[in-house]
Amino acid sequence: MLEKLKSILGEKNVITGEMIGADYCRDQYPGESFAPVAVAEASSVEEVAAVVKACFEEGMAVTVRGAGTGQAGGSVPVEGGVVLSLRNMNKILGYADGILRVQPGVLLQDVKAEAERNGMYYPPDPGELTATIGGNVATNAGGPCAVKYGKTRDYVESMVVVLSDGSVETVTGEELSAFVGCEGTLAVICEISLKLVEKAGADAILLFPFMDAESAVTAAKAIIDGGFEPAVVEYMDTDIVEFSGKITGSPVFPVVMEGERVAGTLMVTIEGSDDDDVMEKMEAVAGLAEEGEIEPLDILVGDTIPMKRDFWAAHAAFHTSMESGAKSAWEANVDLPLDAAAEMIEFAKETAAANELTAYIHAHLASGGMHIHLASEKGREDSRADAEAFFKAAYDKVAELGGDVVGEYGVGYAKNAYISEEFKAAQAALKAKYDAKGILNPGKIC
Repeated sequence: MLEKLKSILGEKNVITGEMIGADYCRDQYPGESFAPVAVAEASSVEEVAAVVKACFEEGMAVTVRGAGTGQAGGSVPVEGGVVLSLRNMNKILGYADGILRVQPGVLLQDVKAEAERNGMYYPPDPGELTATIGGNVATNAGGPCAVKYGKTRDYVESMVVVLSDGSVETVTGEELSAFVGCEGTLAVICEISLKLVEKAGADAILLFPFMDAESAVTAAKAIIDGGFEPAVVEYMDTDIVEFSGKITGSPVFPVVMEGERVAGTLMVTIEGSDDDDVMEKMEAVAGLAEEGEIEPLDILVGDTIPMKRDFWAAHAAFHTSMESGAKSAWEANVDLPLDAAAEMIEFAKETAAANELTAYIHAHLASGGMHIHLASEKGREDSRADAEAFFKAAYDKVAELGGDVVGEYGVGYAKNAYISEEFKAAQAALKAKYDAKGILNPGKIC
């Protein structure tokens, strides 16, 4: 098998034995490491097809890997076999008529930059700009802007994929729904055509601090239902705001107001055709507070480039501060209906404390995504049982509240035990159709 791979890719593009670095054996999920037999670094659709066909003939597992920034073990070779790295397939193939064609190894930050160079905008932003666009498509990533703009699935016009037998297919229309979010279990994504949109002419950020999470969620619903079309409605738990601010040394969001600690803050982005349009909308949103429909402690405005940059930098630091500031950290990422968000926040706080953990939370309200970071004073292995007990209780609660444990990180192997039987059955049917031998990313969602 190794000789077959070397004949396809050349010896320097097949990594084996001790030369396989630890990065190929795990992603950002703090779980176990799984070593592949080989790492195959492909540079074209033809090479991908040849590698997959060879693995199909040998019945060998193939796990596709991009930048390895996943948070659920999705690109980890849990059953060994071949890791198919697409990092060299990183070319922007062209732009025309609002459609950007890219290879899967292009970084999200480069997709966004290329869109901007063409006077357009690519909205999905799950927070990790050094992730590959192929990984974003594989997990159907979302981010804070999903409340207005939707998730990655809404921007994929077509894809070129390699199926498990090595055949190449262009996927369009309704069939896309099977492949976007399949986490590499049905096909290898080799080329993506993305729809770009026009960027709003102006925007501003409003911060609304609240004394309890329920009031913040009620306010979010009023703002969303009020027809203001906010691009972002982000809930930020004060515990994560304070923790992150101490780690970075740059506290930005409110923690204490008028001598009282706030529970959390809504960060709302309002967009418009120009500054006057944005100002008019902001005044209308503020009017909700004057009329008593929402009850924030204050309304803080970020309408300059430096202020908006500082707000987003502070938000981006939530993830990195947990990784660098906690003795050991874990994360649960789920989707929830807006009406269930406050109950889940309270449940997560109480359940974490009962398991000797502290929960730090931020959530993309209305689009559904909630990030529950867990910090422990224990080491990684000593806190593992505490984290797993939390995950079990939290994922059961998400199901009770009508949510979805898949979230924007996907299932990987980290959540495989918690997905519903209905979800498993649907994935199994797709697996039987597209990968009957089961060689593509085994041990994951199906």
